[in-house]
Amino acid sequence: MSSADAGSAGSSGPATAGSSGTSADALTEARKEMPARFVCCQCGACVATSDALSETRDDGLVFSQLREASSSSPGGNSASGDSRTLQCPDCETALGTRTDSTFLVRRDRVEHRLERLEILVCSLKQQEISELSSVLQEAFPHSNVRPKVLQKAELRGFQLTGLRPEPELVVVVHRNEGRTLLTDRNGFYHDVLGSAWQQTRGNICVVLTRTEPKAEADLFDRSLLGSLSSQGDQPTIGAISELGRVLTWGSSPSTAQLQQLVSLMTRAYFREHGPPDAQGIPPQWITAPLKAQHGQAGQNASAAWCALL
Repeated sequence: MSSADAGSAGSSGPATAGSSGTSADALTEARKEMPARFVCCQCGACVATSDALSETRDDGLVFSQLREASSSSPGGNSASGDSRTLQCPDCETALGTRTDSTFLVRRDRVEHRLERLEILVCSLKQQEISELSSVLQEAFPHSNVRPKVLQKAELRGFQLTGLRPEPELVVVVHRNEGRTLLTDRNGFYHDVLGSAWQQTRGNICVVLTRTEPKAEADLFDRSLLGSLSSQGDQPTIGAISELGRVLTWGSSPSTAQLQQLVSLMTRAYFREHGPPDAQGIPPQWITAPLKAQHGQAGQNASAAWCALL
């Protein structure tokens, strides 16, 4: 999937709802057991899944297809110009070779991940976390949902580090009780979301409760988000909402909003790519932190890292 916008997990457009049939199909699909992931040892990008594994050899693993459409097109050109060289779609590490119909990935270049999707739910209030956690678990059972109650004293300069296992999707939930301060200079969650964006490569979501969308087809209250962005000195929350990563509801999500949550969780599980340019996202969010990634201690992937949505 290449876009997180609602209505279709693989198409771009305004953040509005799709048909009820599509929503029901997406929810049903998400409740099935997810295939295991084979991720790049260098950067953690999902290269292939167990349902496409066709043969196991001493020298590698043979897949019938890869996760990324750009990489799974037989005969496509690699960055090095060698059409037979198979590269990671993210960091461009050489992974193996391709033929006209198969993809041979070296065993030492990928890691077999059997774990569920790791979701971290953050809020200033435990009640909001508890209510949303049950929604997420029901919508995407192949996940581990962990809570984190935030303290106001720790919000400025917040760093989401040291968590094991590392979250693959971070959801911030806030109850709308008057003046809504979410991002930028006076926002409660600006540094939380910035650190989460770096740690998860853009796999974040903001949920605002006690706020119904004005139009049934919308994922969020457009008038409120527009006001916060243009008049409330919070342009970042406006940018996040246009990426389909802000949801607002009263006490529970609509079917269309559940579909969008499933789309975001599925994309986080498969570490899928988004647009290379995230307009309106603070530049400092898009700078990858220096850290050991997936067993590659001391590797600095910032040179090859881009904003993944």
